Amino acid sequence: MRFKGKVLFATGAGSGLARAVAQRFTREGGRVAVVDFNGDGAKKVAAELDGALALQVDVSDEDAVARAVKDTHRHFGRIDCAFPAAGFADFDPIEKWTLARFNKLISVHLGGTFLVVKNLIPIMRAQGGGSIVTVASTAGLVAQSGNAPYGAAKAGILQFSRQVAADVAKDNIRINIVAPGSIQTGLTEPLYVKRGGGDLGKGAAMSGERVPMKRVGQPDEIAAPACHLLSDEASYITGHCLVIDGGMTAI
Repeated sequence: MRFKGKVLFATGAGSGLARAVAQRFTREGGRVAVVDFNGDGAKKVAAELDGALALQVDVSDEDAVARAVKDTHRHFGRIDCAFPAAGFADFDPIEKWTLARFNKLISVHLGGTFLVVKNLIPIMRAQGGGSIVTVASTAGLVAQSGNAPYGAAKAGILQFSRQVAADVAKDNIRINIVAPGSIQTGLTEPLYVKRGGGDLGKGAAMSGERVPMKRVGQPDEIAAPACHLLSDEASYITGHCLVIDGGMTAI
């Protein structure tokens, strides 16, 4: 019951990694604001979680994020933790990208993380502390073919998080980062289907062959270490990037 009495603000929680984090956080005694662009998805996940709040939010909309944070704080009376994970997949050779397409990717991934962190810092500071775990990617650490804009967004999240972690450490606010590798989620499954010629299992297995552990990861394998970083068990860890990739970046 590491999170008894605590509240998590999780974006992108209608599916994937953030959903898994929200589920684990709730199982361990906490309550969650399930935030997602897909309002129906947010409601569905919130209905599965005891005491959860569902909010439909475009994380690239500054006013919408500010309202969501205020609504969450008003509803629960506090916000102790955050997992800003909203994002989408978009891959192509760089010459096929327009500036508008690039800016949209950056505004959701990096901009959405910025807006959540910006709006939560004053609340956490007033409470005497808090813990935030942001979501980068191995794409932000090593080059991947046809993945430059996504990699740039994730690298931006990584360094943004480290910078702010240094700024707010004195306020007992910790900010850490998880950098997943190949994980099977709603975001990556279309890529696996395409890679497998229409067969999800085949495509996932092909992707797993590139990993030293010879498989892709599952959302719970991100949720467990993410919740460790969110918890008081990681009370002396801040500004750290935990790479969770089955060994991909070790070779």
